Amino acid sequence: MSIRSQFLALLAICTVMFWWRLGHLPLIDPDEPFYAETTREMVQKNEWLTPIIFGERQFEKPIFFYWQSMIAMKLFGDNPFACRAPSAMAATLLVFLTWWFGRRMFSPRAGFWAAVVLASGVEYAIMSRLMLTDICLALCISASVFFFWLATEEEEKRDRWMILHFAASAFAFLTKGPVGLLVPTLGSICYLWLTKKRSPWRGKGLWLGLVVWAVIAVPWYAVMFQKYGMEYWHRFFVHENWERLTGSEHPHSNHWWWYLAIHVGGNLPWIPLLIAAVVRTVKGLKTDKRLLYLTCWFVPNIIFFTICNSKLPTYTFFLFVTLALIMGHTLDQWISQGFRSKGERILVATLVVLQTALVIGAGPVISLILPPKESNVFIKDLVPVIYILAGIISIPMVLMLKQRIAAWAGSTVMVTAGLVLLMQYGVNDKIPMYTSTRDIAAEAEKVRKPGEPIISSSFIARAVTYYTGSMPSGVVYFSVDPNKLHPYFTAHPPLHMLRNGVGVQEFAKDYSSILCIFLKQDVDTLEAPGSPLQGQLEILKTLGGRMVVRIKGGKP
Repeated sequence: MSIRSQFLALLAICTVMFWWRLGHLPLIDPDEPFYAETTREMVQKNEWLTPIIFGERQFEKPIFFYWQSMIAMKLFGDNPFACRAPSAMAATLLVFLTWWFGRRMFSPRAGFWAAVVLASGVEYAIMSRLMLTDICLALCISASVFFFWLATEEEEKRDRWMILHFAASAFAFLTKGPVGLLVPTLGSICYLWLTKKRSPWRGKGLWLGLVVWAVIAVPWYAVMFQKYGMEYWHRFFVHENWERLTGSEHPHSNHWWWYLAIHVGGNLPWIPLLIAAVVRTVKGLKTDKRLLYLTCWFVPNIIFFTICNSKLPTYTFFLFVTLALIMGHTLDQWISQGFRSKGERILVATLVVLQTALVIGAGPVISLILPPKESNVFIKDLVPVIYILAGIISIPMVLMLKQRIAAWAGSTVMVTAGLVLLMQYGVNDKIPMYTSTRDIAAEAEKVRKPGEPIISSSFIARAVTYYTGSMPSGVVYFSVDPNKLHPYFTAHPPLHMLRNGVGVQEFAKDYSSILCIFLKQDVDTLEAPGSPLQGQLEILKTLGGRMVVRIKGGKP
């Protein structure tokens, strides 16, 4: 394929995967409404320096992502498309950056296939359609790592690449803080140590690079320290970074295998290629410095984030780029040279059959085995999508078994495209019911009496604020620990916290009635035997896992 053809093909893939009906589905709780509400309040107050939510400053993330979101909201309005446009743009740019780098590191076709694999991995495609900081961070980190490699390989252009390396690292630091500096440095030091290469951190490139880094990254942080002093140090660097590192914000995911599972499952439907590429990479480490560099990028960082106690699927999002590059290189070799051995051919054939069988088997397993809890209802509603996906994924399986590798690769892209379109057209009526507060908030506004306060479950408090235009008068959370004063890792002081049913009952005494937007499991807890509110909840509307409830107060 010519460069022009590759460019147009990648543009088409990115359009479908990231941009098609980007604003059709409502914002997903709880993170998207958090960033959206922060952006809205900053736009309303024309505040370009300090992130704010509920009218108060918050320091969960630095400013660079909010700048992008504010610009998008000013250009396109306050809507889901504007909220998600920065992520979709960063994802698109990263695909093309991977294509460009893969061409230089391996070959034109390897770069193209690396970009295709990256764009059409399930997790990359889905996460890039959400309002999250991690996609922008992945773009900046990847650029920093790419430019460092080029600085080690192209001595005559070393200064130029090092300046770009530092610039990209600075934007990563401005996106998410110290992790934006740590991640590129870990991989780079590991590679230089193993290869005994001369460090590119020297000479004019080093000093000019440091100046560029300081010009980009330092001013905003300096303003924060000037305005807020040690408060900013403790709330951002200590609490949001060090305490997330050492404390487990999400205990359910704190397992050694968590990120390995994320990167295997997240690369569906490319799992057979992923495993085969990893096997090839392990065998080629001693002879191929390109594979060694990518391994040095992946391994130290996966170890570091595994050691960290707080884990989320997006924290190592940037490592999908590493895997895409080795997969693109392997796929290029398959197409041009075929499989290396009978063993590799058998391995790949087995994996494509196993991947297809797992997808086919997921439907009946979910239907028959998954307990009929409210939290599982949405998953059960997706069973028809799984069956359709199983039919689509069977096509590349047949093509691989016939060793039509290029056709297999092309049809594999269509699997993810099919999933994206199914989510937009097939179950788009169910997704808001189970993942968004938009519709239930609208129902609450319809039945709200004049002057009636609204309280909400803690999980959706930020979404209730975004969709109703004002923060709830109370936020209920359930805790048996008397020392736990709020449900969030980072407190939001303006929110009035109501602990358990007793807190709700005390709050209701001052009103004739209160309107509640609750998760269904919270309603079940409040109506359970022994609850002070048992039998006092009037359910007005139920949409999926969210409910509008009225509680009679103490005033006539």
